[in-house]
Amino acid sequence: MIRILHTADLHLDAPFPALGGRSRERQAVFLETFERILTLAIKSEVQLLLIVGDLFDSASPSTAVIGQVQAGLKRLADRGIVPVLLPGTHDSIVSADSVYRRHRFPGVLLDRSSVEDPVRLTVNGEDAYLYGFAYRTLSSEGGLTSMTRRFPEGVHIGLLHGSRQGSPEWDYRKKDLPFTLPLLKDWGLDYVALGHYHQFEVLCEEGRIHACYPGSPEGKRFGENGARCCALVTIDGGEVQVERLPTNGQVLEEKSLDLSGCDTEEAAVAAICALGRPDLLLRLALEGIVEAPLDLPALKARCEGEFFYLELEDRTRLFDSEFARRIEQEETIRGVFVRRIRQLMDEASAGERAVVEEAFREVLVRFNAFSGRDL
Repeated sequence: MIRILHTADLHLDAPFPALGGRSRERQAVFLETFERILTLAIKSEVQLLLIVGDLFDSASPSTAVIGQVQAGLKRLADRGIVPVLLPGTHDSIVSADSVYRRHRFPGVLLDRSSVEDPVRLTVNGEDAYLYGFAYRTLSSEGGLTSMTRRFPEGVHIGLLHGSRQGSPEWDYRKKDLPFTLPLLKDWGLDYVALGHYHQFEVLCEEGRIHACYPGSPEGKRFGENGARCCALVTIDGGEVQVERLPTNGQVLEEKSLDLSGCDTEEAAVAAICALGRPDLLLRLALEGIVEAPLDLPALKARCEGEFFYLELEDRTRLFDSEFARRIEQEETIRGVFVRRIRQLMDEASAGERAVVEEAFREVLVRFNAFSGRDL
């Protein structure tokens, strides 16, 4: 029996420009997640740690991050756990200054352009063979076919940082080493550890697990929401089991909040802050009928201290409000504006109405319609 901890797409040292002054804190969280994965490897008593591409967010991470990774992997190697690294698309080995050309890391680095011969290891008394290659465009044209199992004996494990045709992520990440499940099955390997796609997915057929994407262990962007994990893989007599182990230190979420009935700014602030947690990065869509346009910068300034990061989107409606009907009767510039917008709204298509509504909200904010007391 062989036990493996499988992870990918850690994206250490990624920049987070949207976070401003909190970017370094977010980078530190990613390093803490890396350390958490090392601890999971030790506690789970695995023999192999597979990191299947994009350990780093670029080919030239900082010296401090490189040093922490080297020290962490040495900690595993000193305990008899073999780290196995595969370069990805972000930390590609192609460039002359690639981190994998300039620095050494404990364990096995699969850096050839194709699999000439699998790397042989003795793992828990069994012969294990590792198949994997670092993608180099034209020089890796035969890389996928080189993943085919060489001989029947032993446990044969593949590592591939590539794109599965048919995956929900295929439409926007299909160019990098595309493969299909039938192709992967034809290789005849006991298990293929995948990387590149950031959502967890087990590839199985008729009850047989062939491969797995563990997803990103720490959500990098919105869409990588909720709990994140790595995969604890057990291979025993040709049978493969995969267990999800939680890894993330912070949480990304996308939610909506109905502000109907919140008739003061204080009420809106209270409703938003009730969702707050210090570990939460939240993209929040504000919905419902309000009685005046929202001043998003002011709301964000009052609420963002309850979150690690807060992003607000205004989807509220004003045309159905008493406020809009009241100012529509005014003999003022804003009254003329509301009447004109009402006319445009009646003439607009369904797709155009959202744009008109957004313009309506924006202009009313500039008219200083928001008093600070009434919504």
